[in-house]
Amino acid sequence: MLPFRSKLFAFAAALAALVACAGGAEAGWVTFKNDTNKAITVQEFVVINGKKISGKPTKLLAGESFREFQNTPGFKTYEILDAGTPPQSLANARLDCRADMQSFSVVTVNGRTGVIPVQEPKKN
Repeated sequence: MLPFRSKLFAFAAALAALVACAGGAEAGWVTFKNDTNKAITVQEFVVINGKKISGKPTKLLAGESFREFQNTPGFKTYEILDAGTPPQSLANARLDCRADMQSFSVVTVNGRTGVIPVQEPKKN
């Protein structure tokens, strides 16, 4: 049996190793802004074995935005729905979510709804 000090030292060493490795993970924030004049719902989805699995829906009124943390970079697929009853699909967007902050705007142009990237302001 290990004495109490040895267990405490082992725990402290494991905790220090965990904290040191935590900074190496790549992640980022993704922001969506509703620049349309109607309420929409933004929802991430994946297709597994031909079956569509949807994530948590987020309703946005005109002019509202929300931020979502992406723990891994890569391509994410989002569906934009009309928030009316019944909800109708307005657009699907396959977005390249990198490991830094990104912003996307949901817009309607000539009657078609789409998602466009928005440049983040430069920080001094």
